[in-house]
Amino acid sequence: MDLSKLTKKTLAGSRGFTYTYYVAPARNSKPSNLLLHGWPDSAQLWSGFINDYLLPNGYGIVAPDLLGFGETSKPTDPKCYSWRDLTADLIEILDAEQLPLVIAAGHDWGSVLSARLYNFYSTRVLGLITISIAYLPPIGKFSLDGMNAMTRQQCGYGLLEYWHFFAADDGIKIMSENLESVYCMAFGDPSTWLETMVVPDGARKFVSEKRMQPVLPYATAEHKKDFFDRLGKDGGFAAPNCYYKAFTGGVQDEANSLVPDENKVLKVPVLFWGGEGDAVGRPDRLQPIIDAGFVPDVKSITREGGHWALLEKPAVFGEDILTWLQERFD
Repeated sequence: MDLSKLTKKTLAGSRGFTYTYYVAPARNSKPSNLLLHGWPDSAQLWSGFINDYLLPNGYGIVAPDLLGFGETSKPTDPKCYSWRDLTADLIEILDAEQLPLVIAAGHDWGSVLSARLYNFYSTRVLGLITISIAYLPPIGKFSLDGMNAMTRQQCGYGLLEYWHFFAADDGIKIMSENLESVYCMAFGDPSTWLETMVVPDGARKFVSEKRMQPVLPYATAEHKKDFFDRLGKDGGFAAPNCYYKAFTGGVQDEANSLVPDENKVLKVPVLFWGGEGDAVGRPDRLQPIIDAGFVPDVKSITREGGHWALLEKPAVFGEDILTWLQERFD
């Protein structure tokens, strides 16, 4: 986990929040990639991919710690996390770096945010890479109970059962006080999510009962230390879990209603890359979006692994993304 080859910068945004981000200029007319991590990560998520694939091949990089994470500001009001405002923050960073066009790539919540960047600022996005979470069109009203009921019928379980815990005030407190259990729940074998994340109260029971389980090899001592250093202070999960609260509390419904109709279909090349064992970000969730016409130019790649398959299989991930970038943008 080393971003020392990049230039570390900070930007005081117009909303009063300070963003920390890492940059490297493109070479040989290659495009720049805006890399957006998800929960509970930081820009460090991308370090291996950056150092082993993007930098050696001349691609430009902008990798921020997103709002609520890392060394960026950590407001605890879910309204601060509206997609409309978060994408405006990212545009301020791109403007500061004089980058009119980027390929937006995201994992987990970063995948949703990368697509919203296109939804709100389509002229700034050259292409999209959505990792682990397929495109969520900005349509309709979100209901957590409704989503879980629907996916119980479709998949046999509620994809977002754990959101009840993650978005609860007492859940945030319990998680912040039991970092070890949260860590091994998140980064254990993907099959264990079928007993925790997608079972009613499964995640709550695992963490509140201080349960433990083995973690996968990518969850090294360095990886764990980074997790504890970031989330063992600054209010723990109070800021990061605002992404769930903003969704369940209607903040994102309001933001989605502001997306221009003409930007709801992604009219740029899109790559979806996911892990076949990801119980939450199931790759098969993409097909209905394709069938509905929201992603007319999409390539889908599914590999072995779970929600963090990009860390489980870094060489496979790196080669897959690099090949797509070269095919579509070189």
